[in-house]
Amino acid sequence: MQPHVLTIRKHDVTKWLAKLLDSRDVIAPAFGPCGEILFSKVHSPEQVLWDFENPLSPPKQFVLPQTDPIVRIQRDSHRTEVAPIYDGRQQILFNVRPCDAKGIAFLTHVHEMEPADASYLRRAANLTVISLACNTPCRLGFCVCSDSGPFLNSGHDIQLTDLGEKYLAEIGSAKGEGAVSDAASLFDPATEDEVVRRKELEAEARGCFGEETCHFASAMRRVSTRRVDDALWDRMSDWCLECGACNFICPTCYCFSVKDRGGDGVWTRCRTWDSCQYAAFTLEASGHNPRAQRGERIRRRFFHKVSAQYYVRDGMTGCVGCGRCIKVCLGGTDMPAVVAAIRKGAWHGQ
Repeated sequence: MQPHVLTIRKHDVTKWLAKLLDSRDVIAPAFGPCGEILFSKVHSPEQVLWDFENPLSPPKQFVLPQTDPIVRIQRDSHRTEVAPIYDGRQQILFNVRPCDAKGIAFLTHVHEMEPADASYLRRAANLTVISLACNTPCRLGFCVCSDSGPFLNSGHDIQLTDLGEKYLAEIGSAKGEGAVSDAASLFDPATEDEVVRRKELEAEARGCFGEETCHFASAMRRVSTRRVDDALWDRMSDWCLECGACNFICPTCYCFSVKDRGGDGVWTRCRTWDSCQYAAFTLEASGHNPRAQRGERIRRRFFHKVSAQYYVRDGMTGCVGCGRCIKVCLGGTDMPAVVAAIRKGAWHGQ
């Protein structure tokens, strides 16, 4: 649908949030029990943060939970019953940054592919994403390199932009329209000057990045045409500690295992997050492991992230430039560092 552009005064936002809280679960950046910033369910508008550093854990957990019950299995002496587990809650992700909104759009696109993942898609259908554009980009972010920020120009339910005394609200979907409909009286049509100011803010934010930090196109050509030496992957692998943090904090990673919990005739089959960097991730029942060496696992991870083959399939790189991997990787094999090594054909460590 064509974006519908409105404005809302800042002092009216709490009224809008109160309306949303009446009918839906609202997930937003808020202070955790120890003062850390987390995406969590809020119970009042006052809990929602507006000036914040993006939380380390992405909001993907609310559409793809770390432990996701899929089916309930019950067995007695006569038969076995298998019933899907439905999650019908209406949820709103409020004040997520553009990179995280793009990450959820990426996950939804992947799970729509055949065979479509009904469990994920039911939850995604009940999720409305309201993003907050980044007038000031985060220190480690490189979203501009993957067209994932600092502003979104398509693919959003609602995008908010801070104009000073107001927020500009770009409505980009029917779900976005639904999120403003109950509080329509709080919104006004945006003026031409306000739309122009939003574009100026985007240009100013893009200018804050300076030299781009992750040249995906060059790395994509080398990875896709097999011009990266095996020895380079092996050298980089010496720096990987196999902790899996890069997978767990990445907004676009979705590696999983399946576990059964319970007993005495009743089990819950759960999908749980896993890491393609773990040695046992591809271990087969026969004992064979097609990616037993760490270098092979790193190569596979970055082939999935930046190859032309996956770009064509997924419509974007498997990275939204949020910078979280830079924060958590103890060995320095984060996305910008590895992309630079691929482009230059050399790895020098941290």
